[in-house]
Amino acid sequence: MLQPSIKKIILIVAAIICSNALFAQYSEFLENAEGPTKFTLSSDNNTLQIGGRVSGYYENRALKEGQLKKNHTGWAIKDFDINFLGRNVNKFIYEFHLSLNDLVTAAATQNTDAPDKSGIKSAYLGYRGFPVHIKFGYDKIPYSQGSMSDVWGTPLWSHAELYGGDLFSRRDFGLTLNYRFFKNRIQIYGGAYSGMGENFFEYGNDASGTFEYVARAEFSYPGKMKYHIIDVEHLEKPNFRIAVNIRTANKTQPTGEVIGTDAPGKYGIKIIDGKRDAIGFDGIFKYKGFSATIEGHKLTYKPTSAAASIYLGTPETINQSKVMAGGIATSIAYDYKPLKSTLMVMYEDVNVNDLADGKQQWLEIGYAYKVAGFQSVLKVNYSVPLTEDKVSNPLKYNSSFKIGYQVVF
Repeated sequence: MLQPSIKKIILIVAAIICSNALFAQYSEFLENAEGPTKFTLSSDNNTLQIGGRVSGYYENRALKEGQLKKNHTGWAIKDFDINFLGRNVNKFIYEFHLSLNDLVTAAATQNTDAPDKSGIKSAYLGYRGFPVHIKFGYDKIPYSQGSMSDVWGTPLWSHAELYGGDLFSRRDFGLTLNYRFFKNRIQIYGGAYSGMGENFFEYGNDASGTFEYVARAEFSYPGKMKYHIIDVEHLEKPNFRIAVNIRTANKTQPTGEVIGTDAPGKYGIKIIDGKRDAIGFDGIFKYKGFSATIEGHKLTYKPTSAAASIYLGTPETINQSKVMAGGIATSIAYDYKPLKSTLMVMYEDVNVNDLADGKQQWLEIGYAYKVAGFQSVLKVNYSVPLTEDKVSNPLKYNSSFKIGYQVVF
């Protein structure tokens, strides 16, 4: 039933690739402020950039004794994306970022395999003609440095557990305002969103009729920094950025109404029937190929029902009518130009439910051999769970190894 649509998507992709070849002599390649090199078409009034990425890897997990299921040992597709970014002389901008891999998966599994991956990563309209920049639509939420940064520009294959989308949503539909001053060194973000995160295309607005509100303030020196974790420019002067951000949502449901069954996510805390508050900080330092990051988040959940599953069956005398979650993640990396190599080490300590009296600690090691920067790169990852949360995140393996290739165009 969905096959004709998939065929159309494939034909569109083929047409785009062909158009790239046909119009190459009239185009120029440039780097978008927050993204990879893109194919650019321009007229007197409009500019359209077309880009994307394709990547995949081989994974091997060292299973624990007694575990025989090896469905994670083998090939996997990471990205198959097409991105359109446009702007005109009237200072309007727009973006449409499509994951064909997620679209095909959603169609094949009737959206049950990964319900928070609709296939749309960005779909918005923006205006930059006022001192306050305006964006309306679906895109990344201005909360968490790690979440706002693209993982394709690092030696790692995935984001940290802390900000990868299981504790809080990374994307949502809504209105974002951004004001910059002091030579763009200070940026203030504010926004109101559906609160349904990546499940917006599945459920739309929920029955509570309320928004999730997000605010972020950051300071960069000596100038505005891009959301790229690795210092590929080898900055001649030390650069840093520090930031704080908050978000709050009250999704208390009217009598008889419930939030979508898969919306709460892996740990049952992403969206809850009740109130959720989060506060976090982050920082990054770059200098001559070296980069270091740190960020932490504290989340407070107050379910409407005393029998909510995230209370884990504890009485009110124990849980005090709330659940706490959060943690810290930090990384260091070095980009060594003579060998076209980048090495990155990341550590995180996360607790997704303080009533479980458990935490999970992870060590991630990533190496990238850059044939042509991160636009054409071989990535090797080794992941070790130093501490396992046997209540909230029981594991069947002791370590994971991934090796694969990424092409960004």
